[in-house]
Amino acid sequence: MRAALAGFGVGAAMVLAAVSSAREEARTPVTQMPCFGAASRDPVHPCHNPRLRLTVVPSPAEAAITPNAPCTDIKPEGIVPVCGFGAHPADAKDSFALVGDSHAQHWRAAFRVVADANTWRGLSITLTSCEFSQIVRDLPPGQRASCLKWNQDVPRWFAQHPEVSTMFVADLASARVVVPPGQNRTDYVANGYVSAWQTLPDSVKHIVVVRDTPVIKFNTFNCVQRARQRRLPPGSTCALPRSTSLLDDPAAVAAHRLRSPRVSIVDLTHYVCGRTTCPPVIGGALVYKDETHLTRVYATSLGPFLLRRVDQLARGWGEQVSSG
Repeated sequence: MRAALAGFGVGAAMVLAAVSSAREEARTPVTQMPCFGAASRDPVHPCHNPRLRLTVVPSPAEAAITPNAPCTDIKPEGIVPVCGFGAHPADAKDSFALVGDSHAQHWRAAFRVVADANTWRGLSITLTSCEFSQIVRDLPPGQRASCLKWNQDVPRWFAQHPEVSTMFVADLASARVVVPPGQNRTDYVANGYVSAWQTLPDSVKHIVVVRDTPVIKFNTFNCVQRARQRRLPPGSTCALPRSTSLLDDPAAVAAHRLRSPRVSIVDLTHYVCGRTTCPPVIGGALVYKDETHLTRVYATSLGPFLLRRVDQLARGWGEQVSSG
């Protein structure tokens, strides 16, 4: 553990103390306090809790070693690795797929809230460093080959599971790709998403893009620690400019341009950024576990607001079906 956490720029004793402190906080009802995490940014029910001013849960050290929300491996089918979460298959009223790279994995905690609230079964179909796209990242040969095969296999999986009619897509927006000379990166990558979505069978009636979250700098975690030591609010003290932290998301761009009733967008940027800045701590919750991934704690706090948006979309889908 000491070696894994040494990069945070603090001594081993301080790191272990931070981990111990985070575990102690986790045993208290901090996460159940009013306005914790994303709840502090709810536009429908404005909320502010001054008791959370200096709170940081989890600590950066604890966040770095906390896995994503649990997901139970499903017996291999010879196509793509799949794991399940949410309602038990026998009890589920419906099912959906969460597809993408490690950013889809970090969203799983929020989707667990959605699945539990609606008695849905979530199926996680992910491959680290590989998005569902016809444009493959700049990867080592072996990893690139695996990504290419995965992209070919995902549509085959959906064809064999026509009961899964909704696919949520989430990926790292800033992934490195080899862009042909003279082409715009965002346009090139966006076209890759459109091409991939077109390979899906007609049984996939709803493709929902979850807009990617901001990025931070690694030294942001040191800033958070210093702010707490100085009794300064770490969220506002260590916030990064929105203009450099929130990057264009080619998947969201693709969804906007398609203007297709089959493709929708979930954009929860309001819950991670203000008008000019993106704080690393919101409502007492640490937002990031590293430069690009959400902490499980903050993703969970986003769950009710993801649920609000998904339920809104589902009502619209129901109206489309009834009017059709």
